[in-house]
Amino acid sequence: MRVLYILPRYDRTAIANQIHTEIIYTWRSFGIEAEILSFSSQYRSPLRSVEDGVVVHRWPSSGSLPKRIANRLLYALFPYPFLFSLIEGMHRLLTAVAPFDLCHVETAFPLGWAAVLAGRHMPPLAITLPGADVMSEPKFDYGYARFRSVRVILPKVFQQALVIRADSPMIRDRAIHLGAPAFKVKAIPYNITNSSLPPPDVPIDSFRSHCREMVVKRHQLTPDQPIVISLNRLHPFKGIVYLVEALPTVRAAGLRPQVLIIGPNRVTPTFGDYAAFLRRRAVELGVADQVMLIGAIPQEEAIKYLAAADVAVVPSVAEAFSRVVIEACAVGTPPVVTSTTGASVYVAAAQAGIVVEPCSGQAIGEAIIRLLRDSATWQTFSAHGVMLAPKFTSTQVATELAHLYYAALRGDYKSDSVLF
Repeated sequence: MRVLYILPRYDRTAIANQIHTEIIYTWRSFGIEAEILSFSSQYRSPLRSVEDGVVVHRWPSSGSLPKRIANRLLYALFPYPFLFSLIEGMHRLLTAVAPFDLCHVETAFPLGWAAVLAGRHMPPLAITLPGADVMSEPKFDYGYARFRSVRVILPKVFQQALVIRADSPMIRDRAIHLGAPAFKVKAIPYNITNSSLPPPDVPIDSFRSHCREMVVKRHQLTPDQPIVISLNRLHPFKGIVYLVEALPTVRAAGLRPQVLIIGPNRVTPTFGDYAAFLRRRAVELGVADQVMLIGAIPQEEAIKYLAAADVAVVPSVAEAFSRVVIEACAVGTPPVVTSTTGASVYVAAAQAGIVVEPCSGQAIGEAIIRLLRDSATWQTFSAHGVMLAPKFTSTQVATELAHLYYAALRGDYKSDSVLF
């Protein structure tokens, strides 16, 4: 099988894209050869390269004046600034290369919609729903489905798709609500990268101890005080403010954990500079002395920070999956995760962490207190998390996707996931 793997952007050195590279590598054992198509404003003409054995086509998302005008005209209808470039890139590539058997398309919007509009040369579409394309959280400046034009076209994309992969049961249900035929939608989560797993030749307690020493020294923390971590980009939909609002509850219980908020900052129309918003909220609540905003860190260090923590908090208002939840489990750090985060269903089933209601500082605070005070519960969740994480390796998820795609091409929509 030849698959065109379409991404908004691709950089093989970035952890966010390594998940795709590892999928492609594993697919080869199933007879699947994949080439990547991505888009970038850095290029003025198409570029083909071979990177680590993978063919990568990069198409310019901007360029000539007519293209910029066409992009702007479509932007007036749909909330994506380079939609014409996506359509043109897909159409021109597919008319110039050997035919593909299937297109793996990351997002129903904008990429899935562009694929539908690209014309008759498109092979069957396997749409992956990462969440932002089908979610609607206008209060938190998140989700393409908060725009009416996107809600109108999503059923058309779903009808055109051969098969639809949602990255959690929550997103599967959301897609069906928005018009996806239920028989087409399968819940297969995203994979974590191989680098997200602890070294196999080092006892996990030793690895955690080493990571903790590193983090304590780097940030001049108090060694014997608990560490609570948030590791995500600072966007309102991530709900990080509710972690800050949990701290008065935790303090009232006599606990003073050191809270590290890690991730690149974002500026949104409603909240403005989100890091500044979090700092103000911490001052208002009298907990600023417990909160450290670290900013972005190198991706390869994420595992060290997660392993150094006593608790990882993922307080998202709405999130399709969240690999951070599983990455925390992999290194034995129990997560506190909201029920509106897709990964929560896997954590709950495995008893690997605590699932709480969203938008509640009190609920998060009570969960943190339980984990920091009840060592038996902490140990149980930690051990269960370490056992859960291997289900989300690239090999496992790629296997699921390979079976799904071969079955869909045969017209078999009845086969269920064997792993999740």
